[in-house]
Amino acid sequence: MKLKKLLVSAIILATMLVSGCGSLEEAVQEAKKVVPGDWEVIHYQEVKDEANIVFYINNDELGSGLFQKDAFGWKWLGTEGGPLVTHPKGLSWRYSSLGDKTTKYYFYYGFVEDPKITEIEVKTTRGEVSKAKIVQSGDYRLWYSLISKDQVPSVDADITGYSKEGKVIYLFSQPKQGSNK
Repeated sequence: MKLKKLLVSAIILATMLVSGCGSLEEAVQEAKKVVPGDWEVIHYQEVKDEANIVFYINNDELGSGLFQKDAFGWKWLGTEGGPLVTHPKGLSWRYSSLGDKTTKYYFYYGFVEDPKITEIEVKTTRGEVSKAKIVQSGDYRLWYSLISKDQVPSVDADITGYSKEGKVIYLFSQPKQGSNK
């Protein structure tokens, strides 16, 4: 009798583990059911084999969600959204840290508002320099830049937007913690 109960429990557990979504779009629809607000997906971006960041708008705020595919299907690993940093003018942005214990992504993302900006660079307080990817998605010019380690506080990174001639069009930089400047 105990063996039968154990076998039934194992089958139920296996069924729960296999219950991943068959497609990324299906996983996004399932995530919508538990994330508050009325959000609209505006871009899917593959960041690694079988991992996608989904960008969405919710009440004029830009958010992101991370989805990872494994042997059981697509899983939602989290979402972040909220107000964007909008000063100085030219770019808007926010920072996100998404993932679980085994998969983690740290990135800056936002909107490119100044049409003269063709390149964006993020420099962390550890000296890491990351070139952003700019994508056109419908009416939106989005940008994102992956970094290798968590940047806390996120406002301590320098974000620079350049023209095609290499001229600085946008610069977000503020005194860093422990700086005498």
